[in-house]
Amino acid sequence: MLEFLIIIIVLASIVEWVSIKNSSNEEMIVYRCYPSVDGAEPDEEFAVNSEISNLSRSYSPVLRIEERFPKKLVISKLVDYDAVVNDDHRIFVSGVTLRRRQRVRRRLTASLPDRGEYTFSYAKFYAGDFLGFVEHEYRKENDSHIVIYPHRIEAEEFIKSFADAYDEIAMRKQLLEDPISVCGYREYTGREPMRSISWKMSAVRNELIVKEYDPTWCQAVTVVLDTSFHGEFEMHIRRQEYCFMAARTICEYFEDRNQDYTLITNAIINDGISSFHSAGGRGAEFNRILYGLGSAKNGETCSTDILLAEVCSGAFREQTMVFISTRKEEAVMDALARAKSVFGADIITVFADDYINQATEDERLRIEREQHERETRKEKEEFEALLARSKSQDKGKPKKSVKSKAISAAPKNEGVAT
Repeated sequence: MLEFLIIIIVLASIVEWVSIKNSSNEEMIVYRCYPSVDGAEPDEEFAVNSEISNLSRSYSPVLRIEERFPKKLVISKLVDYDAVVNDDHRIFVSGVTLRRRQRVRRRLTASLPDRGEYTFSYAKFYAGDFLGFVEHEYRKENDSHIVIYPHRIEAEEFIKSFADAYDEIAMRKQLLEDPISVCGYREYTGREPMRSISWKMSAVRNELIVKEYDPTWCQAVTVVLDTSFHGEFEMHIRRQEYCFMAARTICEYFEDRNQDYTLITNAIINDGISSFHSAGGRGAEFNRILYGLGSAKNGETCSTDILLAEVCSGAFREQTMVFISTRKEEAVMDALARAKSVFGADIITVFADDYINQATEDERLRIEREQHERETRKEKEEFEALLARSKSQDKGKPKKSVKSKAISAAPKNEGVAT
């Protein structure tokens, strides 16, 4: 019996020594976590894939893993996961045992509610020994991202008011301007009419040059997204988010109409002013615009004046401008007036503060209307309850018989004469 016990102790010691050795072999453990897509709509489901690989020829002991996911991540279905939320992350805790040369893949279905760029960062590993006396902790870095696009503005009033303003400008341009645009130049052959000669280009080339016309009229549009701070800090972030929503909705409007347009913004996407060009049709360039608007940080790279100066520098002049900003301020209106004098085209303004105030007023009216409906419904229910209680009390009382009184027609004798 003693010999058997000694053998058990020796075997357990060997296994414990091997497990302690393997638990500290963190270089052979590879961790990777990544979303299934680079960008997604708010609340759109996507897959979160995580892989844990053991590259060594020996088994890895029991691993407890704490994966750092974005704090706002919503998991549709939890399987063998415990979720803990701290100040920066949503931590998902799980356990796994890896055999030699084994790779374990896990897949979660998740979603994110708000615009932004989210990071699936590092994971902490806790490797234990066979008897549970020692626990070795180490960290595996990860740097995968997903971008959630801005919400669309679903309010029909916003889309209708913008479409009416844009269509009015387009109609006026078609009626008042020459719908035939110049698409190029060529040498004068002697058969062209004199009115087709471009005297400016002829002076530059020192020979007669004629214009080539394109009979298809197309309105060029520049969408300017200004995310600068214009007062009232407590509302600034909300206004900025509404500006991103408005920019996405307006760009989608042009995409659906196959309208050529350019988006210029001072939002923090790159180091300076960002510019995107799209020919419409929801192609690859529109996906770049959505990705840029989704990944933009709250802030600005330059002032409104510098942004408008870049727009009015020459490349975008005489195009219809859609100016989106956070708040209608005197300095902004002065900058727009200066830009209009240089820009030489119509400007459609969209201020987030106006629509937020309108939305707040609509919300207040909706709350008051619902409160009035609740009070009316409560009064009706109280009246119906009182009426039902009155009827039940009347049913419980016995009915009284009504006797008819005989009325004598003869006069009453009030006295007898003696």
